[in-house]
Amino acid sequence: MPDDKFIIYAAYGSNMLKERFMFYINGGKFKGISHRGCNDKTEPEDLGWQQIPYRLYFAKQSSRWENKAVAFLTSNKEPRPDYQAVARLWKVKESQFNEIKEQEGSWYDKILELGERDGFLIKTVTGDHEDDIKEPSDSYLETIRSGLKETTGWDKSKIEEYLNRFLKKQD
Repeated sequence: MPDDKFIIYAAYGSNMLKERFMFYINGGKFKGISHRGCNDKTEPEDLGWQQIPYRLYFAKQSSRWENKAVAFLTSNKEPRPDYQAVARLWKVKESQFNEIKEQEGSWYDKILELGERDGFLIKTVTGDHEDDIKEPSDSYLETIRSGLKETTGWDKSKIEEYLNRFLKKQD
């Protein structure tokens, strides 16, 4: 069955934090936000992280996050390494990836293929919303900070330096 094959999901926003991401797999509530979860509850495998050649930005207004912005990736590749996003790599079944995309909602209607690792295709989801850039909530940023710490082991100043690149007016 094709949906039983594994792929790697590259999480660059709040899904970098394992506690948060597991609600997309198992269902339940994270910070008051309900998730239905995946039909297949197979635990994702953490494959570490990598820089991906797209710029992180925050846009739209999500009721899940205090009507503030959420993370997206640009559709065009970012040539400057300092402005490329960090993504946590989760090995999941393709069926789980499809259900994660559904749970993310209609704003995340674009799949980016990011190459391969260990023979598995790396994919993520984003949307084209660069015309609607807004500020994220403190709660959302704190979830991303925690995810970055857990994912990269960076200290607080390196995490802030990274995030501040993407919170300033995009150039």
